[in-house]
Amino acid sequence: MKKRAKELGSELSSQGGIHHPHSYNAFRVREQRAYLCRSDKERKKLAAFFGEALGKDAETHYIQTVLEVSRDGQVVEAALRIHPQAWWDGENLRKKLAVPAAMTEWCTMLKALPPGFALRIHDWRKQYWANLATPSEMKELATAYTPGNHWLHLVRELPAEDAIGMESAAPEWVVTSLLALLPAYRFTLWAP
Repeated sequence: MKKRAKELGSELSSQGGIHHPHSYNAFRVREQRAYLCRSDKERKKLAAFFGEALGKDAETHYIQTVLEVSRDGQVVEAALRIHPQAWWDGENLRKKLAVPAAMTEWCTMLKALPPGFALRIHDWRKQYWANLATPSEMKELATAYTPGNHWLHLVRELPAEDAIGMESAAPEWVVTSLLALLPAYRFTLWAP
């Protein structure tokens, strides 16, 4: 995925992780994830702009807007996620959505995504289906979303049993989903 994103003009850094086993969860790993974020060079540039106090957050790979694949026993997800502490990207998106032309561009981008993508704030139940995106719904979302306090997720889910049934096609589903998110990812990122 990283190589294909680079071919499309996006230099990204990759990371992976697991849900950490602890005594309170019977030492089980419930979730695995891999994600792509700004390149090391771009994160260093952000850190330099913010200075010593805030720069450490900006340079941390997981406190970013990320393209992520995650899986647990129930579902495989391909997602664009804005971390609550990546307020610079969240505010950038909110400010862009206040401009009618940018709002139209955002809605067009969302409608162009493969079927099944939905926007969700933090752990809230309400979902905004990407293929049905309207300026009024996106304005509602932008008003409710508070960078610095909330996650923002643009997610496509595949039930685990379907992923298993897809066999070798499942990884391509993930890659296709993440590549489709690149325009929204680029639209969201703020640069000093």
